[in-house]
Amino acid sequence: MYLLYNLFLTVSIIFILPWWLLNLTKGKYRAGFWQRMGFYPDEIKRRLLNQSTIWIHAVSVGEVIASAPLIKELKKRYPDFKIILSTVTVTGNRMANKKIKEADYIVYFPFDFLWSVRKALNSINPVVCLIIETELWPNFLRILNLKGIPAIIVNGRISEKSFRGYMMARVFMKYVLKNIWLFSMQTDEDAERVIAIGADKNNVKVTGNIKYDHEFKQMGDEDINRIRVSLGLKNNDEVFIAGSTHSGEEEIIIGLYLNVLKHYPDLRLLIAPRHIERVGDVEEIVKKMGLNAVRKTAISKVSHQSRPIIILDTIGELGFMYSIATIVFVGGSLIPHGGQNVLEPAFYKKPVIFGKYMMNFKEVAADMVSSGGGIQVGGEMELKSAVEGLLNNRGKMTEIGEKGYRVIIKNKGALQKNLELIKGIIGHG
Repeated sequence: MYLLYNLFLTVSIIFILPWWLLNLTKGKYRAGFWQRMGFYPDEIKRRLLNQSTIWIHAVSVGEVIASAPLIKELKKRYPDFKIILSTVTVTGNRMANKKIKEADYIVYFPFDFLWSVRKALNSINPVVCLIIETELWPNFLRILNLKGIPAIIVNGRISEKSFRGYMMARVFMKYVLKNIWLFSMQTDEDAERVIAIGADKNNVKVTGNIKYDHEFKQMGDEDINRIRVSLGLKNNDEVFIAGSTHSGEEEIIIGLYLNVLKHYPDLRLLIAPRHIERVGDVEEIVKKMGLNAVRKTAISKVSHQSRPIIILDTIGELGFMYSIATIVFVGGSLIPHGGQNVLEPAFYKKPVIFGKYMMNFKEVAADMVSSGGGIQVGGEMELKSAVEGLLNNRGKMTEIGEKGYRVIIKNKGALQKNLELIKGIIGHG
């Protein structure tokens, strides 16, 4: 089976090479290219020599954020161990460098070619590899196992879409999953899915979601005032934040804002596109809809009289921006993407609204709705009704915010369960 997989990779290289080279010239894969090929800096290899190393892999921004409390606790429990954090995406790498100070080194994950994986593992040679959520790279996992290095899925989840794909390759996936020592899954449904695609049920545990254990930044009055000043807000301005939006959602949000603005002229709109490279696209959408836009980094250069829509063009700031919001909409949910994390605004006791497409955060969304800590809408008209309803009922805003916060407090504890499982394999701490 692995022979066929590697033959497929080899043949694929021939066909995608022109496209790959084109993207390289555009800079898409240029960042960390040699690391992706398994060549890590000599300094890293030298400093890891004869060291016990924990390799943590978090594919992108969401997984990096989820890994933060785990990495912090691992550093406390295993101070003599080196921690390597790898990502796939450039934005994930940037976020890791900005937020994960406990990691000794932050690198790019190798392409799943035999030679690049071997090269990378020979350089890092970890005592354990922790894979956040579910990144199943066949060659990487197989060579880890051949070297006797335990691989653990931490905070594992399998979306409905991924599950369908894995089931189509179930015969092969059974071989792949044999290389994983332990599956620590978020929910019973995730556990059932990973067993269905071939995992040994004896190696599958349900521990909850460590995102509930995230150390959210406490924001005092001075912090909130500083953010408001940085955004050019006036004392009576309220803020509607549309966070982690995707293509197809900004038009809906801006159209809604235009309608609401007629009755609430002091309401400002801040849009934070999920992918920072879409900032220019969002600017164009705003202009086409007859409004002015300003990037957060350029606010000091524009007149505060124009009251433009603010576009967040920085990485790592959205989480605490929620602390100044009046109402929050979390994107990736009005279109069939799967949703984004609603816990950050909930921590700041903000009324959170999200769409019906929350497949990637199914359990979190269900907890928020059932507790009354969030509002789920079916589409554009329901979103408009929800926003207007909240603006007309301040008591409801406070009630939803308080209930959302209690959901987080109630569900904490997954981090400690995962740490105990990791301790059982590493044998220290």
